[in-house]
Amino acid sequence: MKNFKYSILGLAAIFGAVSCADFLEVEPKDRVTGDALLSSDGGINAYMASHYYNLPIEDFRFDFTGGGYNVGRCDGGKTNMMSGPEAVHSEWGDVASQTDRYGNWEALYKYVRGYNELKENIPLMKPSNPATIDRVMGEYYFMMAYTYFALARRYGGVPLITEVQQYNGDYEAVKVPRSTEVDTWRFILDLCDKAAASLPDATTQERANRWTAYALKSRAALYAASVGKFWNREGAMLTGDAVTQKLVGGFTDADIEFFYRECIDASAEVIRSGRFALYGENPSSPEEAAENYRKLFVEGKGISEVMFLRDYVYPGIAHNMGKWHEPNQLSVEYGGRCCPTLDLVESYAVIDPVTRKGTYDVKLATTVDGNEDYGTNAFDAGVAYRRYDDMAEIFADRDPRLYASVILPGTQWGGQTILIQGGLRRADGSVVWQANDSYTFDGVTYYGKGDSDEGRYSGWVDNRANGTRSGFLLKKYLKGQGDQVWDQVTTPFVDLRYAEVLMNYAEAVAESALPDAQGVMTAREALNKVHRRAGFLDDLDLTSENVRRERRSEFALEYNSIWDYFRLREFHTIFDGSFRRRGLVPMLDFTSGEKKYIFVRAEVEPGNAQHKFEPKAYYRPIPGISSNGLVNNPNY
Repeated sequence: MKNFKYSILGLAAIFGAVSCADFLEVEPKDRVTGDALLSSDGGINAYMASHYYNLPIEDFRFDFTGGGYNVGRCDGGKTNMMSGPEAVHSEWGDVASQTDRYGNWEALYKYVRGYNELKENIPLMKPSNPATIDRVMGEYYFMMAYTYFALARRYGGVPLITEVQQYNGDYEAVKVPRSTEVDTWRFILDLCDKAAASLPDATTQERANRWTAYALKSRAALYAASVGKFWNREGAMLTGDAVTQKLVGGFTDADIEFFYRECIDASAEVIRSGRFALYGENPSSPEEAAENYRKLFVEGKGISEVMFLRDYVYPGIAHNMGKWHEPNQLSVEYGGRCCPTLDLVESYAVIDPVTRKGTYDVKLATTVDGNEDYGTNAFDAGVAYRRYDDMAEIFADRDPRLYASVILPGTQWGGQTILIQGGLRRADGSVVWQANDSYTFDGVTYYGKGDSDEGRYSGWVDNRANGTRSGFLLKKYLKGQGDQVWDQVTTPFVDLRYAEVLMNYAEAVAESALPDAQGVMTAREALNKVHRRAGFLDDLDLTSENVRRERRSEFALEYNSIWDYFRLREFHTIFDGSFRRRGLVPMLDFTSGEKKYIFVRAEVEPGNAQHKFEPKAYYRPIPGISSNGLVNNPNY
């Protein structure tokens, strides 16, 4: 009971309902029937808050390894990005193989039932403003669309249930067969349309409105179109009864075109509204672009780009994002769990400081001869490492979004210089590798990890879980201070933003060759709005490659970015059994007779496992088929 009350209290506060104390004492039931709850605006707000709390947003309280939604602590700071190529967990090396844990069938259908109960209760509501009824009905459609989207991207075609099922002892009477995957996606888009028709023309960030419904439709339609287009990607083919019955796959060319067109049209509705804009759309410098981008994820409330977010309050509903992920130097007990990879860092374009034109596929210069594929996984005396005067020089002039998303060695953060160092090379050429041996040079004592006190560095700490193992740490979503108190972090989670709508539009046109939407900017212009907001001054051609590059830089290390690898059927091509996530180890070097820095490429995953993604994992197994009679997904 106590937890239930706190949940309602916290979320009701978000909707301005904290003054109505009486509704907090209503006994919670599977189905609300109390007149006291539905007969006042405060009670209705509290009731809706409980449903928003159950909305399956994959946010700071989501544990993809099996804990599910709204788990609070999300022990260990396991985040979605750690199950892909963008980051590695500091402690656990098997996280990348845990994409098989993205299920949650039971939880999602529990939410479906709750939303259908909401629909049944709408006629009982007695708000002071009759327009509230239309809004609540629109929210019902939005919540159903959101939940079925979570189901479809995990399972393909699923049972479509739009009424509260009553079990009267006859199990057969309540069984609902799976719909085809195509029909499931069409159902989701229809729910989005119904939501948009009933929701207000508003920009409230914490509650659904017309434009969030269209933004969700844009996201879902692009996902469906991508699955259809890339279903036959080499190595991704699936067979079995579910395929034959089109419960997964089964897209025709007409279906694929339909979903791309729906994405284009839904995106155009948002653009045409004129209600949203990229934050810091025309930065005067790359530095300003980086700071604007950083603010999106910690100061999202009130920013016009942010269309839908999950808010938190303390006391009430809070999270532990900063608690798990701030660097060891700033941490209180825990920290440093998310380690972005070298592959991600090098994917950011180089930006010319004069022309501000971007150049892609430029590796960090770690060697004198320019060979960055020498294949060593530790310091190699046979490699001529390039020497730098400071740690920052090797990372200079990259896409500003890198500096806003990743803590690089030597970054100023939280009032400190974040010290990430993995060893040193003495003047005689002998090496200290990921140890903290001391070395005196010209009367000054240096340490392999940068300092004699473990509390004053953040790389390769003895308590390995709290220090980066890749040479990089997460910055996106963090504040640098004030976000490390257990269960008290209230940084909002940005779920839908205008930049995604623009990128969805650009991708749908690029991948489909369909014409641009009428009456709004072109897809190329949409792509370059996002590109230029990042500080670039050049324009990109509208190609699939450019869209993917831009999308990766814009959405890197975000919770939803992992699903791009699913919908584009890229996971099995990355985690092919030989791929290992890599990092960069900065070292002091004294072999030139001066204090310099060198950087060593290294595989950084704990253990020796090499991850292999099986194509069947693009769909999750359906539980309980022996009793529910459903056809399971391929190869389960």
